[in-house]
Amino acid sequence: MKKEQLKRDERRALSMLCEELPALRALCAAEPEGKLLLLSEIETKARARAPIHPLLSRLVGVNVTGPVRGLGRGLPGAGAGRADEETFGCPDQACDRIAETVPAGPAPHCAITGLPMRRN
Repeated sequence: MKKEQLKRDERRALSMLCEELPALRALCAAEPEGKLLLLSEIETKARARAPIHPLLSRLVGVNVTGPVRGLGRGLPGAGAGRADEETFGCPDQACDRIAETVPAGPAPHCAITGLPMRRN
């Protein structure tokens, strides 16, 4: 049972990293160099599909798989429109991130690998 929980925690951590990577990069660029180096290590491990949960939790200062995770999402309803018929998932199914595109917009890419996400 513990092994399955660790696997779920890693999937959630990878999902969070992929979704929040641009914001994490911007935040870490404004922090001491150690944060940027830690993020770089996390990205390298994530691309290799090695465990990142403990490092990511250390970077953001909280358990990233707990009930409150991720960076701010902004105001509900603000931002670009969403196409509800078109969703995309992780290219190699390593995480649970689901991305929606803006109507008639380009297909999203995985922030970690750079690969196009697969259509669900």
